[in-house]
Amino acid sequence: MYHLEILQTAKDDIQQIVDYYDDVAPFVTDYFLEELFSCFDILKKRPFLFQVKYRETRVCYLKKFPFGIHYQVMGKAIEILAVLHTSRNPDIWKNQ
Repeated sequence: MYHLEILQTAKDDIQQIVDYYDDVAPFVTDYFLEELFSCFDILKKRPFLFQVKYRETRVCYLKKFPFGIHYQVMGKAIEILAVLHTSRNPDIWKNQ
């Protein structure tokens, strides 16, 4: 099984999403985190399940929320680069 390495930029993305849902509809936050962690579990088991979208970066889209987990497979590690809204440009995380 692979292990996750979540970069600080991705942690910041997740925190911003949680803060938003906490403000708008707090009960939704738990659903979001549940789905996010479920996707993390899938990535740890089958990181090559999702196709390469750009420069060796794969994206796992959440099913019930409009976000994608942008990640790269590095040996036995899965490096989570960003968690971005599907309407945002993926180049955003590179400029942070």
